[in-house]
Amino acid sequence: MSIVKKTRRRLGYTQAELAKKTGLSLRTIQRLESNNNKPKGHTLTVLSEAFNIKPSVLQKQFQNIERTKKSEATSIRFINLSVLSFLGIPFGNIILPLILWRKDRKSKLVDEIGRRIINFQIIFSAILAILLCLSPFIGRKFFSNTSIILYVLFASYAFNIIIVCRNAIKLQRNNFDLPNLPIRFI
Repeated sequence: MSIVKKTRRRLGYTQAELAKKTGLSLRTIQRLESNNNKPKGHTLTVLSEAFNIKPSVLQKQFQNIERTKKSEATSIRFINLSVLSFLGIPFGNIILPLILWRKDRKSKLVDEIGRRIINFQIIFSAILAILLCLSPFIGRKFFSNTSIILYVLFASYAFNIIIVCRNAIKLQRNNFDLPNLPIRFI
């Protein structure tokens, strides 16, 4: 919930009453509440007067929110990139992201996106294990005794690296719409 909305409700104002008290338009109040953008200049001054707090205190509350959002985004990026540990550590794509997720999961955003990343990696690992178990039989049946196990392994690794890179690009743009599979393990 935005700072303006939370404070407005705590003081018992409706949006229209706050707009009237501050001289701001109703649309401005709605935009401040929906975007949680930091008010500046005149808007900051009149909101501070209406809320009976110093402008510096109100501004500091918005700075804390921005810092929290940046911290959450950084945590999610680390969780995503930690998946690459599978290149050197067996099941590192699950273990390291799980450790990082548990450390920062107090945040709703980190909790939800971390779960998505880890669930995807659990499913990826299960499918990879099945494919590796079946590849000797498939290779014998369709490729005349050619061992395809390494091809399956490298193709799967390449696929996972592409997914991690795709997620990293999205996260860099603050797009947290990562794959949300219907099967949830955590």
